[in-house]
Amino acid sequence: MAMRPIVLTLLVLSLALAWSSRARAEDPPSLDAFDRTITAELVAKNPEAATVFAAANAARERGDLSAAAAGYTRVLALVPEFVHAKRRLCSVESRRGNRGRAITLCREALAAKDSPENHGALALALVTSKDDLPSNVRLEAMDHAKLAVAAKPDDMHTQGILCEVAIATGDVATLRSCSARLVQLAPNESSTHIFVAIVAASDGRKDDARAALGRARLAGMPQAEHDRLLDRMEDAWTPPLVSMAYTGLKALGGWLGGFAVLLVAGWFLSRAALRSAERVPSEPGGHVRGTDAKLRKTYRVVLWICCAYYYASLPIVAVATLLFGGGAIVALLAIGHVPIKLFAIIIVVAFATIGAIVRSVVVRGKDVDPGVRLDLHEHPKLDAALVEVAGRIGTRRVDNVYLTPGTEIAVTERGGMFRQLRRKSERALILGAGVLSGMTVRQLKAILAHEYGHFHNEDTAGGGFSFAVRRSLMVMAISLARGGAAGWFNPAWWFVRGFYNVFLRISHGASRLQEVLADRWAAFAYGSDSFEGGLRHVIAASVAFSAHADATLEEVVNEKRALTNLYAYAPAKAPDAEDVRKNIAKEIEAEPSPYDSHPAPRDRIAWVRKIAAEGAPVAADDGDDAWSLLADRAGLERSMTKAVRDDIFDAHGVRIPCET
Repeated sequence: MAMRPIVLTLLVLSLALAWSSRARAEDPPSLDAFDRTITAELVAKNPEAATVFAAANAARERGDLSAAAAGYTRVLALVPEFVHAKRRLCSVESRRGNRGRAITLCREALAAKDSPENHGALALALVTSKDDLPSNVRLEAMDHAKLAVAAKPDDMHTQGILCEVAIATGDVATLRSCSARLVQLAPNESSTHIFVAIVAASDGRKDDARAALGRARLAGMPQAEHDRLLDRMEDAWTPPLVSMAYTGLKALGGWLGGFAVLLVAGWFLSRAALRSAERVPSEPGGHVRGTDAKLRKTYRVVLWICCAYYYASLPIVAVATLLFGGGAIVALLAIGHVPIKLFAIIIVVAFATIGAIVRSVVVRGKDVDPGVRLDLHEHPKLDAALVEVAGRIGTRRVDNVYLTPGTEIAVTERGGMFRQLRRKSERALILGAGVLSGMTVRQLKAILAHEYGHFHNEDTAGGGFSFAVRRSLMVMAISLARGGAAGWFNPAWWFVRGFYNVFLRISHGASRLQEVLADRWAAFAYGSDSFEGGLRHVIAASVAFSAHADATLEEVVNEKRALTNLYAYAPAKAPDAEDVRKNIAKEIEAEPSPYDSHPAPRDRIAWVRKIAAEGAPVAADDGDDAWSLLADRAGLERSMTKAVRDDIFDAHGVRIPCET
């Protein structure tokens, strides 16, 4: 199918003009009879000007347009009436992009002498523009080009100018006639075959256009120019929808390639982190130096790029969703039968997806206390232990301790990124009541040393960008699910799932390296054995407490019993001790995954054993139960039990009574 001529000519305009301008009337490849004639004319008037004119011509031939412009200007200063220098200065200024000055010079040359050369030069100056040409400019340029051809109908250069103006003005009929004339006048010129190729392409004669370009290549057209013009023609022949689909596929490929690069980077970094973890540090402590420092810095850069890639991808996902939905609607309309229900589903999914993307960017989480804040003045032993551990690690102590019902022990910095940068954030310790029973004070100190190691290495600072991406992903996933758009048919859902896996692999890889360095702080501060014992206890307490809580809550809910102290309650059907033991062993020996935020426990234990650090001397109370550091254990356990009852009521509407 032939394409509209104007479309194709506009597509190839820049390339055609760029190449064929080398064969213009005022740009012959060498000094021909015309050049010798006008040079002799100038010699008779001013020999010095003739020498400068020859130098300017040479500069123009080698592409030194600045030198050529300076030379022609000098000639005009010596011989103002020498119109050939003015015309050539016009041509040079046009090629330099000074269109306004070029047109003025060519008009002055034409006013001084009505010649085909001056008409042709003015025609080219008028159409040499990156912008759309007004209709009056097109008409004037065509008039001058035709006057030049009328004066010299058998001159290849004037015919070439007419063809270039025809391309610039979209006059395919004129282009067809002048290119046919050029085949007779200059069959061995590459520009002739370029014009023939453009005519054939505009007519939809693809094979003829390719053959003409091949002849232009044999006649001297550079290979790069040949390939570029051929590509432009092939693009013009491609139906718009196919071209858009191809462009979209290429963009999708590049986008997916970015994902692949991030995944490969995460893989290499994980391997490097594993090798770093297996090395015994050369000095006591978890200082970030040498290879570890370079590795952490690389992780931060890759993680930052990953976060930036996420936000840059959101507009792409939105556009892909709209195109996908629009394409489905167009396909339904093309079939001729439009199921109203399916049509409505497509619209709903598209709007739900766009809404989810917007919410993922604008929704902000609420900063609520992670637990019940303890007044450390009421727990002086715990306060003293926190000060002691901070001193051994060489960092500032936590500002607050938040007690939770579970078995977690973690630190965080609260107050947002800007407060972190100003060192105004709150350092918080999250301490689970369920982990303390059966844990020694020294083991707790070793675990706290690990957490303080994160503070020392600034693992908790500056993580706002990463946290924002994780939160945004969760908000988008939840919004898509609630809107019924979480399915294989939605590109946004593919993106959420794919990017979440990529992001977890990279961010958790960085987290694993941070855990290894924090483990070293704990081992050197309180001994490898103490940290291993503390780590084993945390894992065991997590498994055992989870089993105990499940059995207790099932019993009190089903039998409508009161629950005053979750930690002291003895369910009639207690968890099987052997099952608990097996589950603890399973947790410790679990196979590591690239998506884990912590290294495998067995590996952490092996690495701290390799360090074989003794740590600080044992204190008098180090063997006591960790609960001894807190006052009023029973009261705190009842408070945590109340928090559990409240959570169950909020989540399930089930109210568990409390004995008074």
